[in-house]
Amino acid sequence: MTDIIDRMEKSIFEAQCARLARLTGHAYDLAFIGGMYTRVKEQYLEELARRKIRLRPLDGARLDEIVGYIWYYHLFHTSHLSQELAKKAESDESYRDALVRDVAVRIVINEHLNVNKISNTSEYSPEIATFNMACSYSLFLLGGFKGADARMNGLNNLFKKSLVTIKSILQLLAAGNSCDAVILWRHLHELECVLIVLCTRGEEMFGHYVRHMEYLNMDGNPRAAQLQERLAEECKAFAVKERNAFVNYGWLVYVEGFREGFGKEYRLNFKDGLQKVAGQSARHAAYAAASKILHPSAWVVAIRDDKFYKFVNFELAKTLANIAGLIGRYAARYRGSSARPAECDGYARTIAGYLGTIARNNRVIAAKYPEN
Repeated sequence: MTDIIDRMEKSIFEAQCARLARLTGHAYDLAFIGGMYTRVKEQYLEELARRKIRLRPLDGARLDEIVGYIWYYHLFHTSHLSQELAKKAESDESYRDALVRDVAVRIVINEHLNVNKISNTSEYSPEIATFNMACSYSLFLLGGFKGADARMNGLNNLFKKSLVTIKSILQLLAAGNSCDAVILWRHLHELECVLIVLCTRGEEMFGHYVRHMEYLNMDGNPRAAQLQERLAEECKAFAVKERNAFVNYGWLVYVEGFREGFGKEYRLNFKDGLQKVAGQSARHAAYAAASKILHPSAWVVAIRDDKFYKFVNFELAKTLANIAGLIGRYAARYRGSSARPAECDGYARTIAGYLGTIARNNRVIAAKYPEN
């Protein structure tokens, strides 16, 4: 029996090391990692005993967790070094001692002394898993586009950023940090509005957007004087007195009808500018509610966590539907530059299935957390 368990441990250890090598792009000597693993396990138990921590069954640190702590500790301290210096560190007993001691203490404190917050959900729960599926599939599709087209590549990067942000929001929800998830959704909604404008208001809008973004990075720019002069000329041409407002939202003046409605229907801000041009004004109440908790206030402690959880699920469904629709248009437009043309053709149908499941999940959430 002991021999079987040892073989299983060896197999899991090797699989975890191979996985971490893929994730980090760094492969380490398994003999070194294995030696550290054995020593950390012993030091971990000694650290538990020293702190008089008695674990319940299955509460101890897992093999994959211990190897992960070791791997990333070594990565942090050696990834910037030459291969020769990294190898030298591995053979240095003082470095090995420090690694074992530090990792064992970190595991004990982070895994056993932290206060665990009860969450409404988990990464394995259907609503989180379905959102993640939709994002993962969309990222898979986007990863197949290659070419020199600046608009195609620029939009691709913005789509990926939005999807990764959704995944980050899901991680916060799964960890029980629903309030923080609301705050990050607020940021995502702004990016959602940018994408809507760039994708629906003419292909030339992307060029105007990129050119305008130069104003956000003038510090230390060798062309700073030239950019300042150009900025002043544009502000004068569009009769804009608030330079900061123009820096943030001035690219919207190239949207058809914006200049004609400037100062009346439109302004250089989010509510009456970007959000309105994107056709998302009906969601400003949600954005405003998210803004109230951006800074610590009574809202943070007065509102129950399930309210934030429900808010994020419902708003995230709307945001994902908008972004997925834009990705569908993008896939059709640039199908010829994709290594996965069949996925481009089937994207709308596949993502509709995920969105349908999300809608059904949200009906369950609405039933579990009815309005008071």
